[in-house]
Amino acid sequence: MQKLLLWIGLSIFIGWIIAMSVNYGIYNEATDPALISPFVDGILFMALMLGIYFIVWWTFTKKPAAATIQLAAGAVLSLTAAFLLI
Repeated sequence: MQKLLLWIGLSIFIGWIIAMSVNYGIYNEATDPALISPFVDGILFMALMLGIYFIVWWTFTKKPAAATIQLAAGAVLSLTAAFLLI
């Protein structure tokens, strides 16, 4: 099960990079403000999400209750950011 969870996280990350590469033209023409470029920012964002995935996964293997708290806190922060940025 551990290897399956590892491969799920890596597959999503690799799939995201492939999807962004296929649609590179769209990202290249984007005029939205970006930290580096829309394409690189997308990859960095997904790498951040992959890191969070592995942190929660590692915490879950050690203390499932702590992983639940991490997920709840992440959800609250995400919803708060979404409402503040709208």
